Amino acid sequence: MIRNVLIVDDDNDLLLMSKEGLEAYAHVFSVITAADGQEAVEALEKNPVSLVLTDLKMPRMDGFGLLAHVMDRYPDIPVMVMTGFGTPALEQKANSNGAVEYIEKPFVLKDLARKIITALRRETNGGTLRGFTLGTFVQLVEAEQKTCTIRVYHRHSAEKGVLFFRNGELLDARLNGITGIEAAYAILSWEDVSLSIENQCTKQKKEIEADLQGILLEAMRRKDEKLG
Repeated sequence: MIRNVLIVDDDNDLLLMSKEGLEAYAHVFSVITAADGQEAVEALEKNPVSLVLTDLKMPRMDGFGLLAHVMDRYPDIPVMVMTGFGTPALEQKANSNGAVEYIEKPFVLKDLARKIITALRRETNGGTLRGFTLGTFVQLVEAEQKTCTIRVYHRHSAEKGVLFFRNGELLDARLNGITGIEAAYAILSWEDVSLSIENQCTKQKKEIEADLQGILLEAMRRKDEKLG
C-alpha cells in the first residue's frame, strides 16, 4: 500500500523541490504538501496520512502548534520536524513534544527519503497479536524494562492510540484527544489489535502515576461493565 507523507513548509520552492525530488520513491510513498500548519490541519482532515514532516517556523500555525495538534488528534501519526535555525535546545524541545526525528536544513533529498522510509517501516513492523492479549504484551514490556512507543490499532472500531514506555514504566497514553490514564484505560481494554513498535520514547515526563497492573485491572473492569 502506498502511504501519504504530508510535508509542511512556507517555503514554496522547498515544497516543489521535495515533491519533485521524492517522486523517485512513488512506489513507496506519495507526497502531499501544505504551506503552513493550518493548511496541514485541513489536509489531515481530508487525506489518510502516515507521516508528517514539518518546518518549525511558519505563519498562522507553526511547527510546534502542528505537532501538538497531531499528537492530540492523530497520535498514531509520527511527526518529523525540520528547521534551518537548529539549536540543541530546539531539538530537545521538539523531541520532548513528540517528534520522532529532527532534521536540519539544508538536507540531501536522498537522506530525507531514507529517513522517511525508515519511519514508515517502523509503522508497518508491528502485527496482529496472536495467542496473547495486549495486556500481556505490555506486561512483558514492563518486565523487560523496555523503552518504546507502541501504536495500537483497534480493528473493530478503527481507533488508534499510543502508549509511551520508558524503562518499562507507562509514562503516558493518547487516544482521540484524551491523554493520560483515561486514554490508557480505553486502549488497554481493546481486543483484536495490531501494533507498531518504535524502540524509542519521545516522552520524558511521567503523566501516569498508577502502576501498570492496577491500570490493566481497571481497564478490564470497565470493559466488563460496558459489555454487561
